[in-house]
Amino acid sequence: MKIQFAPLNVPLQRRLQTAAVLQWVFSFLALAQCCLAAFVLLALSDWWILALLYAGWLWLDWDTPTTGGRRSQWVRNWTAWEYLRDYFPLTLVKTVDLDPTKNYIFGFHPHGERHTWLSCTCLSQVSSVCMSLSSVQPQTSGFYWHFMTYQHSHA
Repeated sequence: MKIQFAPLNVPLQRRLQTAAVLQWVFSFLALAQCCLAAFVLLALSDWWILALLYAGWLWLDWDTPTTGGRRSQWVRNWTAWEYLRDYFPLTLVKTVDLDPTKNYIFGFHPHGERHTWLSCTCLSQVSSVCMSLSSVQPQTSGFYWHFMTYQHSHA
């Protein structure tokens, strides 16, 4: 098996798009494990007080995801979202105006290019989609119970 690299004449814009996709994939495949390893190493080092402070903050902040989270305009405006969005050639066509006094649920399977495109388009500020839906504030919602383990006792 031979590794083939992209030719040198690939435009810089496409290389940046590919880097954004690699960062996105790393985020959901390995970031949690890397952060856990860093926490353990920090806890076992001379810097254990930082690990203790972080553990305290984590305990105090435990319910934030179930109460609406914390929106960060700084993160929503990252240029990386533009590169990620442009990697996937998908578009959203607005056909009607949405009533801002109502709630809407947009469902999609949480894997693949549609999920990635929707996340970087609707949950960031880098797209005209957010501007066209200016009266609607998009939020993500996950099923936390998908990741819980239940123990059942059979009597």
